[in-house]
Amino acid sequence: MKMLAPFVLLLSGLVSTAQADLALTGYSAAGPLSTQERIWIREGQVRRDFVDRGRAYTHLFDLGKRQVALIDHVARLVELHDLKSLQAGTEIGAPTSALKLSLDPTGETRPLRHWNCEAHTLAASMPTRLGPEETVFHLNGKVWVARGTPEQAAVKKLIDMTRQKDFFLGIPAAVKATPAQAKMLSELVRELAPRGLPCGGELDARYEGTGPMANLARRLPARLSLSIQDFSNTPIKPELFELPEGYQVRR
Repeated sequence: MKMLAPFVLLLSGLVSTAQADLALTGYSAAGPLSTQERIWIREGQVRRDFVDRGRAYTHLFDLGKRQVALIDHVARLVELHDLKSLQAGTEIGAPTSALKLSLDPTGETRPLRHWNCEAHTLAASMPTRLGPEETVFHLNGKVWVARGTPEQAAVKKLIDMTRQKDFFLGIPAAVKATPAQAKMLSELVRELAPRGLPCGGELDARYEGTGPMANLARRLPARLSLSIQDFSNTPIKPELFELPEGYQVRR
């Protein structure tokens, strides 16, 4: 479930302004594994709580510091990582210049309270490597976004951030295991952020190739999904984004 984090954060919108907070609740799935999602966003900081194989985790993103904290509540452990270093890791195996991406509206709509969610088809590909093999990574599916909502003002800061050359979102596990996927999902945020707020999505990932690594990758869970079921713009307490006391911190 940790590998799903970039997709969840992608569709959460990573909203940030000094005047607007946003909380999202829903469910996500990576292959056969599913979990309830709780996401809080305030002033460039994002907290994601989820459960993976019976263990409770939190991801804390601070976009101003370009830092992500991975918190294991069972082990009472915090790992701090630099987003700039993670971004550099993806460029080695999946350079942004090689990415091809299209995002097109389908005309389908569905309601989420007062939001009118609109469907977009995604088709993306990027040459990359699996071990010694040259492959092509593909990401295809559908995402839903709501335009023109009262909460839309909360994404203004994010849109400004996505225009920066060094914008990146990701976690170490995803960058190490699937740098192309981590890079692709981060770049997709650039496309989605100006279009509206997230309602959900279903994406299929696959590797194109005939070598043993590509064949092995095709046997792994390849479907990512997220369904946002509710949202709130009630002000969030800042202590929700602080590191828990008494936990061991690794840098």
